Amino acid sequence: MENENKFWPVTFRRKDIPRLFGFNVRSFDTLVNQGLLHPIVFGSLKLYKTSDMLAYLDKKQIK
Repeated sequence: MENENKFWPVTFRRKDIPRLFGFNVRSFDTLVNQGLLHPIVFGSLKLYKTSDMLAYLDKKQIK
């Protein structure tokens, strides 16, 4: 449990958004629908790269 707070996961699922990034799942869906984030699909499982999300948040913070 202690390591969970210190390290970012490499990928995350849609339902992990509030815990990892602190905002609404619907807001994340908007980013995906706009084509700003792309899923990695394994059958019915969709994973998103944490590096893409952090890069997007950094870009938004600079503007």
